[in-house]
Formats: sequence, structure tokens, C-alpha cells
Amino acid sequence: MSTLVDRPAGTPKPPRATPADLLPLLTAAVRAVLTLLLPVAVLTLVAWLGAVRSTSSLAAVVRVGADVWLLGHGAPVAVVGGTLAVAPLGVTLLAVASAVRVVRLWLRDQSAAERDVPFWSGAAVFAGGYGVLALLVALATRSGVTAAGPLHALLGGFVVGAAGFAVAARAHRPPLPARVPPALAAALRPAAACAAALLALGALTVAVALVHGRADVLLLHRSLQPGWLGGLLLLLAQALLLPTLAVWAVAWTAGPGFAVGTATSVAPGGTTLATLPALPVLGGLPPQGPTPTATWLVVVLPVLVGAGAAVLRRARAGEPTGLAHRLAVAALTGVLAGAALAVLAAAASGPLGAGRMSEIGPSALLTGLAVAGEVASGGALAVLLQRAVQARRGTRLAVDLPAGSPAPAGGLLGRARRGRDGGAPGVDGTPPGAES
Repeated sequence: MSTLVDRPAGTPKPPRATPADLLPLLTAAVRAVLTLLLPVAVLTLVAWLGAVRSTSSLAAVVRVGADVWLLGHGAPVAVVGGTLAVAPLGVTLLAVASAVRVVRLWLRDQSAAERDVPFWSGAAVFAGGYGVLALLVALATRSGVTAAGPLHALLGGFVVGAAGFAVAARAHRPPLPARVPPALAAALRPAAACAAALLALGALTVAVALVHGRADVLLLHRSLQPGWLGGLLLLLAQALLLPTLAVWAVAWTAGPGFAVGTATSVAPGGTTLATLPALPVLGGLPPQGPTPTATWLVVVLPVLVGAGAAVLRRARAGEPTGLAHRLAVAALTGVLAGAALAVLAAAASGPLGAGRMSEIGPSALLTGLAVAGEVASGGALAVLLQRAVQARRGTRLAVDLPAGSPAPAGGLLGRARRGRDGGAPGVDGTPPGAES
């Protein structure tokens, strides 16, 4: 059976989707929520059973699991004495992956029924249903001890659902409207590539830091004496925090750095720390004090990412090729990449309680501005260097010759041949046709 993407040319278009075709997206949103919410609740239940000194009730434990799930959707959780607002972005990635899986099942059903895929209406139904479910979870788990922000849960659920639908149904995404400026349309894909490359560099930086500081990491882990079950759960919890730490590393690479408490700073210029939370992964932080001046060279990495995106970008059909357009694309690539990293930095920062832990993570504004400036400058430099190389090599003109005619030879041999054939003078200035 032919699908929506490999339908032979000339066949009639599939029938338009009806509202009945969109209803399964609501049940798909329920499955996407439960696919992650239930395992998180089970893990918190296992941790509760393994903690022999715990006096919490079963309902309180279930609420803790729901609060972790809501934190992953960007909803701050108010607790006694403060607020928790640093999102475990590993939970966010798992939530998006769960949404992608259920949307692909719906797309498969649409393809089997040979029905159209309404991208925008489908995204609105699925993301709206997902957001409402996140709101209900936030309202149902409120208590006198913890309370997640309902509006943040609604918005965060909508964003996660929309991201999952967009990734799953990207093959059915309609083209951009004609009123979108060409430079902006051309910068979307390079900006996404730059953001992904910067996150990959951040993850690599975290891995190098953990390997370099493995002695301190193991020392902190052993000092907690978690046992085999507690140690396994502790490793899993820290694995969910690794994407958050990767965003911190991007902020460090870009220059602004991040904080691990009030009056602290971890930046290429130096590290200022106070008493850290008892989290083994924080043993990979740089040591206290100034760092070598050469550490500032890491700021070149975002510049190289922007330059690479400009060099590897391929112009689309009908796209302008002038210098001004290419510079505008480089600038917009930096702006969009900076905006994406600013959003991630905002999700990866915030308070983790009151007092000294009220300031954790990077500054979203400074991180976004630094990434935007560095990526844009790298792209602009690459464009200007390409233009200079092309100008130095000269411009080559394509000439269409009649069929069967030989290509003209260049240099002295060509001029001598043209002189013998009665064309231009020979190499010695003899007129055409003259005998020596």
C-alpha cells in the first residue's frame, strides 16, 4: 500500500482529514504523558522503599514523582522554604521522545487509511491536549508541602507536545509562507545545526570534566554511602541532569559561565565556589581560583561553529546569492541560535531552594547574547573570507561553443595556430596568410 510520502505522481490526493481523524491525538497525548509519568513515579516509589528511615506517606512519594515530571516540563515547584526551578532536561528529552513515538503511531494509522495529515491542526490538538494534561497533573498533586505552577505546567506541556509533533511529522510540514524574508528562511536550518553542535560541544565538555575530576566525583559518591540501590538511583538521577549540565557547559564555553549558588561563578576566567550541594557530579567542576589565560580560547569554539555553518550551507533554488544576503543569513543564524540557547539556559537555571541555593545555572540573557554574537561573527568572517578567495581567483565565465567546434587553445600556441589559420597575427607579428 502506498504511503503519503511515496505516492506515485499523477494519483489523486488523499482525502482531507476530518475532526474524527484528530480525536486519536488526544488519546495519544494521554499515552505520551503516562509513558513517562508512571516510570518516574515507580522510581520514586522504589527509592522510598529503599529508604528505611523515610516517614513519608505513599501519596507524598507519588507527588514527588509528579513534581519531578513537572520540573522536566518547566514548571517550578514551590516547597517549604523556597522554590525548585532548575529543569532536569533529561526528563524533558524523554518527554519529547515519548511524544514523538505516539505521534508516529498516529501517522502510521493515517497512512494506512490513506488520509491527509493536517500539520497545524494536528499539532494544535496534540500539543493542546498534552498541555491540559500537564495542567491537571499540577493541580492534582498540589499539597501543603509542594505545589507546581499550573500555568507553567500548561505552557511547558504545550511546548513539549508541539516539539514532539513537529519532530514526528516533519515530513508533512507545509512550506514557509511567502511573506517570510528569504534571509530568515535560509537561516532556520543553519541555526538549528549550530544549536545542536553547541550542545554536543557542551556534552563533550561535561564528559572531559567528569573524567578529569573523577577522583572528586568518586569521593563525593562514597561519602553519601547510598548502598547499591541508592547508588543506582543516584546515578540515574544524575544522568537525567547531564543535559542540564551540558547547557551549563555551553554557557561556560561562550564566556558568561554559570553559578552554583549566590556569589559564585564558574567561567573561563576563573572559578569562585562556596559550599556545594552533595551531588557527586559536581565534583567535575573546575578547582577554585583563576584559570590559565589560554582557557579563554574555548570562546573560539562557538565562532568556529558559526563559520562551519556558513561554509557548509547550501543555497536553495531561487535564493539570492549576493554578499548582503549571505551576511544577513549569517547574522540571523547567530540570532536564532542565541535565542535557542537562551531558552535552554532559562530552563536550566533558577533557584534550588532558598538562601545560598537561590541562584543556580547560567544567565539566559548573557548566554543568548554571547552565543548570538560569536556564531554571527564566525559566519560573517567565513562569508567574507569566501568572497575574498573568490575575488582573488577571479571570475570564470561559461561560454557555449557550437557543437563540434574545438575549444580554443590559450597561450603562445593558440596565437600561433590562429595566425597560420588566417586569424590573428602569429607569434612573430606576421599578417594572416603571409608566407615567410
